[in-house]
Amino acid sequence: MIDTVTFDLWNTLIHDTRENGETRTNLRLSKIYKTVTSSNISIQREDLKRGYFECLEYCISVRKKGLDVSFAEQICQFLELSKTGLYSELDDATIGRIENIYADVYLEHPSLIHSSSFEIIKNLKAKHIKLAIISNTSMTPGTTFRKFLFKHGLAQYFDALIFSDELRISKPNPDLFTYTLNKLSSAPEYTVHVGDQYQTDIIGAKAAGINSILIDPNPTTEDLDGIYPSLTYDSLNTLSNNLNQMLTL
Repeated sequence: MIDTVTFDLWNTLIHDTRENGETRTNLRLSKIYKTVTSSNISIQREDLKRGYFECLEYCISVRKKGLDVSFAEQICQFLELSKTGLYSELDDATIGRIENIYADVYLEHPSLIHSSSFEIIKNLKAKHIKLAIISNTSMTPGTTFRKFLFKHGLAQYFDALIFSDELRISKPNPDLFTYTLNKLSSAPEYTVHVGDQYQTDIIGAKAAGINSILIDPNPTTEDLDGIYPSLTYDSLNTLSNNLNQMLTL
């Protein structure tokens, strides 16, 4: 009988649009450009844009190895890729302002919480199920996601909020799942992980000995590398209607 449920965050409990992501990117770059040039440092906005996307690709390459970079390291990479030596040219106070801009833009233009998230979490909590979020981060750090989740009243239901940048390991690395289970004093055979990404959520959970549920509106067996989720649902709404099936895995 399942006594612990862990959730992916991005595109599982929350969702976003490309337009919203582009708005965050443009706002980050505009504010950081103003901050850097106000320190009497010469740089083009296009250089910051190039550095931003090169940093994104660098972070993706690290995460593909099951590792991650800390948020401070990400900011350093972004600035150095924008202009060699830029990080060392800036004083600590300016770097701190850049970090705050980079992170807090997400709170100005946040993702949306899925319509079924609260219902699922509240029902599981009423059944005394231990709950955790296990999330890879991207441009936004775990500290900011935590603020977002508390602001919108979702974090309070969870026993652990685990973000890859804070541990410098990422899904599908099973160590991220094992760390979470140890924090909850939970056993893998009585745990199920819910996520929308086969390569990170399902393969990672399997490697840690955890049951898994794939949320995918168009699942195909051709996409699976011989590792199958315990259950597959086409949406979080469908999962909400089948909680008892999940808990009897």
